[in-house]
Amino acid sequence: MTDTHDRRVKYIESVNRALKWILTHQQPDGGFGPEVETLSHYMAIPGALLYTGHPRCAAKLIPYMKQQFVSPDGSIFMPEYATGRAMAVFEHCYAPSWLVFGMHLNLAFEVSLPAMPHILKFQDPQTGGMFGSVEDKEGGKGLISAPVTCIAGQAALTTGYIAEAKRMGDHLIHNVIENNPDLSKEFYPCWDTERGLRTDPKTPSFPNMPRVIVRDQPAQHHYLTGMIIAYFSDLYRATSERKYLDAAETIYEFASGNTPYIYENTLSHKFAWGCAWLYRVTGKAEHLESACKVCDYLVSIQEEEGSFVHYGLVKSADEWPFSPRLNTTSQFALWINRTASLL
Repeated sequence: MTDTHDRRVKYIESVNRALKWILTHQQPDGGFGPEVETLSHYMAIPGALLYTGHPRCAAKLIPYMKQQFVSPDGSIFMPEYATGRAMAVFEHCYAPSWLVFGMHLNLAFEVSLPAMPHILKFQDPQTGGMFGSVEDKEGGKGLISAPVTCIAGQAALTTGYIAEAKRMGDHLIHNVIENNPDLSKEFYPCWDTERGLRTDPKTPSFPNMPRVIVRDQPAQHHYLTGMIIAYFSDLYRATSERKYLDAAETIYEFASGNTPYIYENTLSHKFAWGCAWLYRVTGKAEHLESACKVCDYLVSIQEEEGSFVHYGLVKSADEWPFSPRLNTTSQFALWINRTASLL
């Protein structure tokens, strides 16, 4: 058998084990029990179930998520926002954008289409990027979140808001990438409407947006570079505008250059997504190989029962309880499955 065949078989087996673990925990009401209370731990499951061949289980989950997380006006309710959880406060539209993306893929248009205009209220009219917090959105100034911009952009593309999605991509190109001082060394993702690109030591960091990603160091938050690459790849496919593909390859070259560390940590899990999606556009073997290297690592650390622990954030499986484990397992399985589909 070829290496490609061996990898495909290994990846499919891994995905099947992960989904068996996930679906073992699905309750009769479609949800996953009282332990999972946050939207951020549910957000990727509808898309993961659909993509991995379980549309009926996704359809069972959707009414539960509508009841738990969709407000009467169509906006998305996050229980974790009321408790002050950092991602909900400072990356406010991140999980709702994931929900819109997954619901639209599952044809739950009654959720995705009314929700998207609420998310777009966070788009800065000047930069085109997405404010991270309610406070900054209401004040019309402050920090623009790169991860929220990427995932809200994916949701915008999926629901047909192409102009808005392009403005998000243009912000990332012209404000963030072009103003980074030296991509041969590091990448700064934080844009401040008042101060420009933040490279100072006091730049705040949030769950999905580190202050800086250092190119040749271990344990860097390359899930962010992965989602940027994926978003630019999809923007290019949607618009055929070369600047988006160039931007995707720029971030790929930064992230993949001169270090094996990126392939040895779960913090890079979305880099598999980005590289797989970039390969769909370019057909370059190196892009697919990068996706495979991340997946090889993820498969190697999969738990015996099929779940995935985010070992980039914790040292032992005991430190990663069921609720976040449900989220990481659905995401890691999704990236592995997408990569397997290209082999």
